[in-house]
Amino acid sequence: MTGGGRSGFWYAAGAAVCVAVAAAFGWGQLPRAQVGQVDPASLVVALAALAVGLLSARQAVRVARSTPVPVAEVAARLADEVRKREGAARSQLLGGGGRTIDVDFYFRAAPAHDAHHADAAGSLEQVVAYYQALSPQRLVITGAPGAGKTVLALELLDGLLDVREPDGPVPVRIPAAAWDTTHPLRDWLVHHVVDAYGLSERAARAVVDAGLVMPVIDGLDEMDATPAPGYTSRAAEAIRAVNAYQHGRRAAPLVLTCRTTHYQALTDINVWTHDAAHIAIRPVDQAKADRFIRSRVDDPDRWEPVLYTIAHHPGGPLAVGLSTPWRLSLATTVYEHRHPDTGAYLREPADLVTIATTGTSNAVRDHLLGHFVPATTATVTDQRYTAEQVQRWLGVLAAHLDHNATTSASLDGVPLSGTDLVLHHLWPLAGITRVRLATLGILALTWLLATPLLLVRNEIGFSQNHVVDAGAGMIAVAVGVSHVWGELWPAPVHLDLHQLRSREGRRRLVFGLVFGLVIGLVSVFVVGFADGLADGLLFVVAFVFASGLVVGLGPVFEPAARTGDPRGIVRRDLAVAAAVAPNPDPGGPLPDRRPEATSRRGHEPSPCHHPAGAPA
Repeated sequence: MTGGGRSGFWYAAGAAVCVAVAAAFGWGQLPRAQVGQVDPASLVVALAALAVGLLSARQAVRVARSTPVPVAEVAARLADEVRKREGAARSQLLGGGGRTIDVDFYFRAAPAHDAHHADAAGSLEQVVAYYQALSPQRLVITGAPGAGKTVLALELLDGLLDVREPDGPVPVRIPAAAWDTTHPLRDWLVHHVVDAYGLSERAARAVVDAGLVMPVIDGLDEMDATPAPGYTSRAAEAIRAVNAYQHGRRAAPLVLTCRTTHYQALTDINVWTHDAAHIAIRPVDQAKADRFIRSRVDDPDRWEPVLYTIAHHPGGPLAVGLSTPWRLSLATTVYEHRHPDTGAYLREPADLVTIATTGTSNAVRDHLLGHFVPATTATVTDQRYTAEQVQRWLGVLAAHLDHNATTSASLDGVPLSGTDLVLHHLWPLAGITRVRLATLGILALTWLLATPLLLVRNEIGFSQNHVVDAGAGMIAVAVGVSHVWGELWPAPVHLDLHQLRSREGRRRLVFGLVFGLVIGLVSVFVVGFADGLADGLLFVVAFVFASGLVVGLGPVFEPAARTGDPRGIVRRDLAVAAAVAPNPDPGGPLPDRRPEATSRRGHEPSPCHHPAGAPA
């Protein structure tokens, strides 16, 4: 039997079962009903409507599945969303008006299987043209920590979107640390597009299979805790999967970023990206450091001691300590910090010269990091938290990540990230058992408060309605207990009504409404005639429409965007829970929506990042 035949069989079987169940319960109610309370003709019509509704839903699903996905239209919408989100990420990384350093890079030949037409050198401003000349278009970007790998990748991504043709691929940046390498790259790419950008799995699969999504895999070095990953490491498995990733008979285009030392360690064991051009970012030279500092500060004269030292001692501790875009940004943030009332500068750049004279380049780095949090929090308009609080919270988060990375900790089979800060994944910090017990306590308290209110509508007793009213709350608590204890990683969701603008979204809504009405009618025949005609009719109207809308809107519950505001993700998830939890009857259904988990991921530290770790 084909897939469609099997599906049709189960829809028909479902219709038959619903009719049989409804008929049995309805027939059981007839002997107890008084004359005029039940219309047998209406009962027959309702039973027939049940079967027709299920079969209609089956037809709607078949039509939706047979309609080709408009891949060009989907790719265009995806490109717009990528441009908007990555533009925000780029602004956050750069800060200071979005000024970049035109970093230089050079081509590093692999032991074999290089891409063709790779120039010997280039710069950030030339990276789009450099990439487009490659055959195949595969690029590996390496550099020291803070060298600007992610910024260079974002510059390439944004430039490719600017010159993209309607049938061209959409570059999508994805964190390497989140890749489960037991799954092929193509499947992971589909999962990420669904998870981060709200596409249906069918649409995501269609655009990926059409070659309209180009992965920009960011942070290969973050896949393993060790700085020298071995042949069986996750990073090595990822590179082997990248080498096997093709579109048709050609190597599929992609971009990969990694720290130089990590990538060299992999190359030393004969694991590298085939058919790619490997470029390495050079340290920032004196001339570019000078231009960048002068473009970021208000009084360049204050910086003359620093600029002079860098120019006359290019290999000294200060020049080396300020040889990456990140450290230059850090320095200008720390030393442009002013008193909030008087506007006086709190530090003088000449102090950097003294520190470099008596120490090393690492001493310069440590000094800047020590003043990073106070200087950054001072730039936040709404200062609800002190620098000391932020420092303490960041320390807790850093210790959490370090513990996860060094111990390879996992929970319920899910590895705890040693690189990503995901707000709704940080709950194990409070203690697993403590969080579970607190959640169960809230469920039990809700039931204890709600059950007396439900029993108020009738006198205390043991009628069918009393049992349903009190028992449904107990069942809800039991289901909640099972869910809390069995599901450790519930994913946040939000209600995306924009999906109703598409044809597929409207079809899914119609299917959900039909399904909800079917379930509602079945429930009506089970318990709906116990209160007499007036209450029964009210029950029918309220239950059918409420369950139909709740289940009908269920298909457009989408995962909260990975790149969205982390506190907004939690707020929207609470809003959805509040919207679907109320029901006109305690026995009403609650949709169980569990899309894949989502996250917000940062990358190399930057002074423009707002303080992390503050309470939501």
